[in-house]
Amino acid sequence: MRYYFTLVFLLILFSVSAQQLQRQFTVSLPVTTLEAALKLLEKASGIPISYELTRIKGIQIKPCVYKSAPLGTILKGLLEGTQLDFKEKGGNILIVPRAPRARGAGKTLSGFVEDAISGEKLIGVSLTAPQFQAGTSTNNYGFYSITIPGDSLFIQVSYTGYQQLDTIIGLNENTLVNFSLQPAGKQLEQITVSASRTQPIQQTSQMSAISLPVAQVRSMPRLLGEPDLMKTLQLLPGVKQGTEATAALLVRGGTPDQNLILLDGAPLYNPMHLLGVFSTFNSSVLKDVTLYKGAFPARYAGRLSSVVDISTKDGNMHELHGDFSIGLLSTQLTLEGPLKKEKTSFVISGRRSYPDLFATPLAKNAPDGPEKLSVFFYDINAKVHHKISDKDKLYLSFYMGKDKFRLMEHYSVAVDPPVDNYNISDLFIKWGNVTGTLRWNHIFSPKMFANTMLIGSSYKLNSGIYSEDLYDTDINTSTLKLNSGIQDYGVKTDLDFRPTPAHTIKMGASFMYRIFTPGTVRIKQTSGNSVSIDSSNNNRNINAAETDLYVEDDWEITRRLKLNGGLHWSGFIVQEQFYNSLQPRLGLRYLLPGNWALKASYTRMTQYIHLLAYNSISLPTDLWVPATKKIAPQQAEQYAVGVARNLFRNKFEFSIEGYYKKMRNVIEYKEGADYLTSSKDDTWQEQVAAGTGESYGLELLLQKKTGRLTGWLGYTWATANRKIQGVNFNRTFPYKYDRRHDVHLVAVYKAKKNVELSASWMYQSAMPFTIPIAQYERTDGPVQPNVAGPTYQQFPQNIDYINSRNNVRIGNYHRLDAGISFIKQKKNGNVRTWNISVLNVYNKLNPFFYYKENYSANSANALFTGVAVLPVMPGFSYSLKF
Repeated sequence: MRYYFTLVFLLILFSVSAQQLQRQFTVSLPVTTLEAALKLLEKASGIPISYELTRIKGIQIKPCVYKSAPLGTILKGLLEGTQLDFKEKGGNILIVPRAPRARGAGKTLSGFVEDAISGEKLIGVSLTAPQFQAGTSTNNYGFYSITIPGDSLFIQVSYTGYQQLDTIIGLNENTLVNFSLQPAGKQLEQITVSASRTQPIQQTSQMSAISLPVAQVRSMPRLLGEPDLMKTLQLLPGVKQGTEATAALLVRGGTPDQNLILLDGAPLYNPMHLLGVFSTFNSSVLKDVTLYKGAFPARYAGRLSSVVDISTKDGNMHELHGDFSIGLLSTQLTLEGPLKKEKTSFVISGRRSYPDLFATPLAKNAPDGPEKLSVFFYDINAKVHHKISDKDKLYLSFYMGKDKFRLMEHYSVAVDPPVDNYNISDLFIKWGNVTGTLRWNHIFSPKMFANTMLIGSSYKLNSGIYSEDLYDTDINTSTLKLNSGIQDYGVKTDLDFRPTPAHTIKMGASFMYRIFTPGTVRIKQTSGNSVSIDSSNNNRNINAAETDLYVEDDWEITRRLKLNGGLHWSGFIVQEQFYNSLQPRLGLRYLLPGNWALKASYTRMTQYIHLLAYNSISLPTDLWVPATKKIAPQQAEQYAVGVARNLFRNKFEFSIEGYYKKMRNVIEYKEGADYLTSSKDDTWQEQVAAGTGESYGLELLLQKKTGRLTGWLGYTWATANRKIQGVNFNRTFPYKYDRRHDVHLVAVYKAKKNVELSASWMYQSAMPFTIPIAQYERTDGPVQPNVAGPTYQQFPQNIDYINSRNNVRIGNYHRLDAGISFIKQKKNGNVRTWNISVLNVYNKLNPFFYYKENYSANSANALFTGVAVLPVMPGFSYSLKF
């Protein structure tokens, strides 16, 4: 009887379920979302409909009217073309995932996404198919590919700053479709700072990476009217600026040489102007900038701390346009347009500074000023983009930047009795980069895209100092010259394969031939008619070759779990020595309740290049050298974990992550050693010592990406240490720029249609500094002469005693910068902008360096004085887009 009643109960339940689905209803569903339609249907039918919100969120449906239609028919119509199905259970309707189709089913939609006005390919555009819970984004060349298991596809194409495009594409076969997006609003409205990415941060497996909108760079307060990419990057968590007024990047306890700077795929070395004050990047030609601080995808290698991947504009395919600006520091002019409409475009930009035009006259007229002071830079960017066919595109990119600094002093020596004595000192430094890339994009199939590049890069430094003095009848001269550089020539191929929406596979190979000139030093001294010293330290060029292979897969294992896994192998041949390195990369994202993303990553990196530097300012006189038989490559392992989520309807982006990085074979000059004072028979390899580095920290970023007010709040707690053999008595010491706390607050506010305000405030806690704790009197050797006119006095030489490197911390750093832009769009479509900026608004004199004052031998205290180089400094610029 028990089984009988059970069977009857099941039959009754099945009958009720069947009746539920067969019940007929009349319902009108306007254009709306699936979520809203199900709520209307539930209200009209009185039957509970259950579903997981994240599965149906964002799915759009067509307007439809059902008259006396069974509930099952209505649900089938609503869910048609989606990856969802329905079933009845216990009198309730459950919306569930549709059973997957057989392997290999589906059609592929692929193509490019571009700006409808200029034809510029757009990077990072989001393409979403809500009914299939699938999506993708365009790569660095604007290419996308998505495969779905249906015969038609409703797709949403969205990119911040552009109007969203919603369309239905028929897919009877693999289809190639190029989308053109219209800028949102009038051209003037585009000045509003917004993010370049629309995909929520919790949906991606990538962490420790930030995409920086170029518009944000141009909106920031400017030093002498010059927008600067690197200085904007310094405002991000995990990035430190080093010394006041310099543009070098120090990322997660690293050094400037540990940053891979790529300009259209070509590496740049010392990308600085004006002795490191400004970066070499002209913001008028930039298109996309992404900074990776960790979790490096397998396609990147060669540096330990960061990758800055920079793409420049391709040029307008439809019309001729230009961008002109003039400020207190420099003037630039950019032109772009078609060489042949819809077929070939160009962009060319030139920039030149002019401090040299007024520095020399001012210096000559100043009391005790130099005879000649010349400091200037120029740079040129150019690109040609040619569309061979719908599947083939060709790009030729070129960059050249040069700097020159010269300081010449000529003064008389006052002695008694008067004699026609004089002294001449002439210092010069010249440096610059030249890069070029030839790229070919080819679509092999709707699912496979290839980019092949020929790469060339050259960095050269020439510096020297000449001095001459006449005392009585003897003319004494001294000459010192230093030349160094690095040249790269290579080829690289990258494949982008997207077999299904769940997999994005990238693979590639590259070969790079490098020529290092560690440095050639010439020293010559003469006294009267005789030569006292004439020596050359002619280090021969070091030739090296590097080969790289990689594969990575961005794999959505489940809706909650996503993985980016990869493997990079590199080999380096130098001086008959072969180094090779296997570098695994792993990034994981798991969706927690509440749509929070838990992310974790592990990366191993190898670097075959070193920078010989006295500090971390990244001066052009620093020397680039390779790993050799004696000097091993640098290596690092980095672990990171964090959580991330878009908040308040995607208006804010929040992330917090902690990291730990261990570095090996980092080098520094030995105590008291440097390249220039090494003996003739020594080389730089005998002047350096290798050791380990360690850094760890916590980074927080809250970023507002839309609306009239945009910007971010960033906080970093970090520590960085070094342990170098033969340095600091072989003990661990704080890295020079080991600041514990960093706070950055950045805001851009569009007060009116034609007025934009911007401000940034930064705070950094005290950095380490080395001071002697005592002095002792030297008891052997020569005594130090103290020159006092024609007679001499002698006293014993005092020697500082230093118990530890970086043994104190001095000088908290903070500064407020502000700017305002007045924007006017003229009737002819031109946009005129006046920008007024004030750096260091409240005149906080942050020291650039410290020096020890002379003090009495009887004093128990030493006085250190800081020298500031950036007081309150106003600046302005004028720009015109036409």
